[in-house]
Amino acid sequence: MTKILTNPAGGRRWVIADIHGCLQTLKTLVEQRISLTKADQLFLLGDYIDRGKHSAGVLDYLMGLVSEEYQIYPLLGNHEQMLLDAWQYNLNVKGTGKEKPIASRMMSAYELLDASGDLIPAYAEFLESLPYYYELDNFYLVHAGFDFKNHNPFTDYTSMVWMRNFTDNPTTKTIIHSHQIKDLHEIKSKIENRNKIIPLDNGCYYGLYYSKEEKLKLQMENMTGNLCALNLDTFEYIAQPNID
Repeated sequence: MTKILTNPAGGRRWVIADIHGCLQTLKTLVEQRISLTKADQLFLLGDYIDRGKHSAGVLDYLMGLVSEEYQIYPLLGNHEQMLLDAWQYNLNVKGTGKEKPIASRMMSAYELLDASGDLIPAYAEFLESLPYYYELDNFYLVHAGFDFKNHNPFTDYTSMVWMRNFTDNPTTKTIIHSHQIKDLHEIKSKIENRNKIIPLDNGCYYGLYYSKEEKLKLQMENMTGNLCALNLDTFEYIAQPNID
């Protein structure tokens, strides 16, 4: 059984969805929109890497916040899981000639690798330390979801990072997840209605390679392309447009 994390004394609790290498968007959200303090708890739902151009920058930023003694609680996402799986495979077959380039499993996370194509140890150590979910007083936080048809959904690690179409919550707690992109209308509605399952992934990386005008049009018409955050105590939510 996991330990239930206690509320911060005098601080707030924020949750941020999938970042996917969008460093400037993340920093703007954390430093300007949330104005994070060391009294706050910041939970992150995984997928820090890949797709965007700054996978290493995002990990460096989060690791830096941890080293500065901010209360940072990151989870494992499926993109981190893919990277770790590729790295572990190469460790297992090292010297046999069966190694596969780790970069072939990632769209844009090359800067996480050293000159030989191996995962840089500091990143490996950080990613291996990430849990699959957090339990709070009234919440479960997870990247993808829980398969409650499983005898023990809290040990079904594959579902926690890969599950799609997550709609079942028989628990008494609200589940906050990401992984599957939803438009802002749906996210906002489920937050305002205090749904038992609240998605937060708005596809922050959408439009990364578009012009400023095209990106704005995408955000306005499709209601995607934002990095979303939720205050667990007030249910205030922030949608930070992608600026990377």
